[in-house]
Amino acid sequence: MQANSEFLARVPVYIIGLEDQDIEASMAKSKFQRSIEALSHHYPDISEARATVKSFSHENGRKHFEVHVFVGIPKRQIEFREEGWSVEEVFENIGLKIKRLMTKPRDGPARRRSPSRAEAAAARY
Repeated sequence: MQANSEFLARVPVYIIGLEDQDIEASMAKSKFQRSIEALSHHYPDISEARATVKSFSHENGRKHFEVHVFVGIPKRQIEFREEGWSVEEVFENIGLKIKRLMTKPRDGPARRRSPSRAEAAAARY
């Protein structure tokens, strides 16, 4: 538990627009914090992690959630948008996107292009 309190002191994690009384919201908040904590092992210099939640009520009584996530890293900014009917499910999908970030190579081209036949032939002469 000590490592978790150290993490919260280092990286400011904000969730804006989420009600604290709801059990589903508290579970979503803990999922987001754990995802950002795991990401901080790969990118230790995260300056800020922020999730903005917007909820829309429909005429049938259901709520639709739209979440915009911003993670600030000194060399770049990471942003996600996710939406769904359950706030917990939306944050689960965001956690999967953050996990995907940890498996990608940090720098370099996404795909290396092989030279064409003409370029290879011109390079030989």
